[in-house]
Amino acid sequence: MRLLRAVFLASLVFILASHGLAGDFPLEQWKAWRRHSADRFPRRTWRQYATPEEAGWSSEKLEQARAYFDALDSAAAMVVYGGAVLAAWGETDRRFPCHSMRKSLLNALYGIHVTEGNLDLDKTLADLKIDDDPPLTSAEREAQVIDLLRSRSGVYHPAAYETQQMGESRPARGSHRPGESFWYNNWDFNALSTILEQESGTRVFEEFERRFANPLAMEDFRLRDGYYHLEIEHSRHPAYPFCMSGRDLARFGLLFLQKGRWKGRQILTRRWIRESTASYFKEGDTTPNPQYAYGYLWWPVVGGPFKDLGMYSARGYGGHAIDVVPAANLVLVHRVNTYWDVCSFLNLEEHRVKDEERFQLLAMILDARVAPPPPDPKLTRLRTSRKPIDTVELEPGTLDRYVGSYDFDAFQLRVTRSDDGLLIGHPGKGDFRLLPLSPMEFSIEDVELPVTFKLDESADPTEMTIKTGPDKTLIGRAT
Repeated sequence: MRLLRAVFLASLVFILASHGLAGDFPLEQWKAWRRHSADRFPRRTWRQYATPEEAGWSSEKLEQARAYFDALDSAAAMVVYGGAVLAAWGETDRRFPCHSMRKSLLNALYGIHVTEGNLDLDKTLADLKIDDDPPLTSAEREAQVIDLLRSRSGVYHPAAYETQQMGESRPARGSHRPGESFWYNNWDFNALSTILEQESGTRVFEEFERRFANPLAMEDFRLRDGYYHLEIEHSRHPAYPFCMSGRDLARFGLLFLQKGRWKGRQILTRRWIRESTASYFKEGDTTPNPQYAYGYLWWPVVGGPFKDLGMYSARGYGGHAIDVVPAANLVLVHRVNTYWDVCSFLNLEEHRVKDEERFQLLAMILDARVAPPPPDPKLTRLRTSRKPIDTVELEPGTLDRYVGSYDFDAFQLRVTRSDDGLLIGHPGKGDFRLLPLSPMEFSIEDVELPVTFKLDESADPTEMTIKTGPDKTLIGRAT
């Protein structure tokens, strides 16, 4: 299957390249067409153009983009043009891990608290009494908050939530002074969370809910879907992983596209948006994708076909992205099912999408724009892509019996009670809700794996079975 997908993608990319799609965008025409479109915002649910033609796009060309999307390892894509949905493919209402997109979410909280005077970007780590174990050097303590936002702190200390590659490529301690060089550094990103909470007196997830999820009327955001990932053997500063749906991330992207304004309210300042999405690269700074530089926890495009579109991205491991394209008045949210990484102990099938594949998808979407939008386009309500799971209601006593630990030899899972049911989790990986399908059968919410409990004669659980694939079943003993 993967071989067939690769052959299809290669042939399709060749055809597209031969037609000269990449980089040949009619910017002046788009600018003129922009005057025909109104600024819209979603209500409690998104509104979608009744047909692509209602937005000035070609149905036929968007179908070609859809075919390309279907051939990728993608889980969902959502295209927002002029504040309404142009296309929604895959599971846009399913929460997936955000991975490093969390950093762009944190950027927005910094924008709030810098404006309110709670955070001073010129303060140093020494001023803020930020340290670690083992301790920072006196030179490292001279890094300013703004250096951390630009990932230029020069603090090359082990950090939580790093990939193996990040750990292996980390520069030597003391090899660069603060502000001198860019290196994509989870220590910076995690310490920024500590600084935010210390200086503002707030908590990351609660503050994101208050400042953004509620005002933007996000449909799927829940506090339980974020957690602090601490690796005390590496650092005292935890990471802060989010799980969010594509349709909620599209609201966040639209806020940035609208330069911080939401339905007449200026949530983030235009200045913060501008400074956050500018490049702070100096000579010698590089990234694995040379089309990107780095701003304040955002990735501005500085080369390639999208440079002139003012594009910038929030990016996450495996192919997650929010691509904001101001010149096209468009946001593309792209999701991949990367629960295989978050739940690596379950040995799930791996899915990844490369930057160049997502860029090709975006090029095809932009090429489908053929006319100015009608002055009063017909809009319909965007329907969810997934059928609701048929759950049953269980008595509290039935739920309580499953609480405990289950030993799978190579790892352990714990089941705990919450106000609305059961949670299943693994240390350092967060918790997921168990949706009851019958008294002994459940589904792990969002991860979407079936769980079955085996009971003894006293109705006490003896085993938990998780089906992770057609021929893969894991069995854990109740302990």
